[in-house]
Amino acid sequence: MRKRLKFGLPIWFLSIFIIIGLKAAWAEELLPPPGKPLTLEQCTALALKYHPSLRANQAAIEASRAKVEQALAAYYPQINFTSAYTNGTSNFYGSGPYRTGTHNWTFYDTYSLGPSLSQNIYDFGRTKNTVAINRENVKVNEEELAITKQTVILNVKQAYFDVLQKLRLIKVAEETVKQNREKLDQALGFFQAGTRPKIEVTKAEVDLANAELNLIRAKNNFQVARVALNNALGLSQELSFAIEDSLDFQPYEITLEEILRKSFEQRPEVLQIKARQRSQEAAIKLAQASYYPTISGNASYLYRGGELSDLYWDFTIGATLSIPLFSGFSSPNQVVEARANLKNLKAQEENLKLNIRLEAEQAYLSLKEAEERIRVTEKAVIQAQENYELARGRYQVGVGSPLEITDAEVLLANARANHIQALYDYKVAAARIEKAMGMMR
Repeated sequence: MRKRLKFGLPIWFLSIFIIIGLKAAWAEELLPPPGKPLTLEQCTALALKYHPSLRANQAAIEASRAKVEQALAAYYPQINFTSAYTNGTSNFYGSGPYRTGTHNWTFYDTYSLGPSLSQNIYDFGRTKNTVAINRENVKVNEEELAITKQTVILNVKQAYFDVLQKLRLIKVAEETVKQNREKLDQALGFFQAGTRPKIEVTKAEVDLANAELNLIRAKNNFQVARVALNNALGLSQELSFAIEDSLDFQPYEITLEEILRKSFEQRPEVLQIKARQRSQEAAIKLAQASYYPTISGNASYLYRGGELSDLYWDFTIGATLSIPLFSGFSSPNQVVEARANLKNLKAQEENLKLNIRLEAEQAYLSLKEAEERIRVTEKAVIQAQENYELARGRYQVGVGSPLEITDAEVLLANARANHIQALYDYKVAAARIEKAMGMMR
């Protein structure tokens, strides 16, 4: 017992170190190099590699490909080894060249064992259309994977730009806190010099407290955005890493006509429903094939006899023709069902194109609207900055009022926040356009 413990403890510790090492290596692979932030492209690559929803789609594709191979199996011979025991009459052997002229109810034991082979010769398209259905189902699942990829990439982009937005809002809040501290220092100086009343100091302290409160909220919003980004990447570990600031305005030149054309050509939802329609067309042919006969061949090499100790070999070869005569109206109703499903899919395609058009037009209009807001808010920031400088200068020389500089601070903070919001909306609208065109794969 002691020997087992001595041998088992090193193995146990080694296993623990291996597990810890693997986790550390996995985390290290995710982290960017020291001092180098992650780009948006790197974040999307991580999401496509680690997000669990993509693994579910990959498993569905593997399952559908296996079904194709199962359907193809009908083209190949089926070989089995069988052993059987029967007890029955043998009047069959009293006919033809073996006729004995007797018919009775005498039962005989019969033992048989050996290999047998069967081969489908012709089934009027049953196997062909079954294979076609399953192959189209593979394409359906592949496009489902593409749809999931688009959703994952869009979520990553939104979360990525949201982190950058919240980070810039922190800088705005920090600048506002700095401005209010300067104002408080000035108010204290004026009060101590006896040129301003105590109420200005009190108001400056309240304004500073409110600015610090906004800074706390901005930092918390940033942390929430970071958590959302990790979730969009599909990371189970809580990792903190820098990301590259790409929120600055970069024109995205595209027309609505180009968006719609590419959307109808490249969207995985459109390609998926086309594959479903082809699958349903094959299902109609499969249902129609049930009206026709099937031809198959068979062969066997069996050892048979009335005693297990006294078996003789027999070789048989033959063909079977099976003609469906009546199926209780099952076949015609299967055809009706398959045709109705095809009509349903065509109606779904029309509805899908309507939704795609709506999505594309909304994303395009949002892009143009955000572009206009960026232009306007840029001017607003410049004007608000100038207004704040004038108000601060007036207050420093004792001419301006505390309310005047407070209003200027609020206007400047709001102008900066509006400009950051416009940049975020523009980036997200551009990402939605790419998704609408089916470019995120």
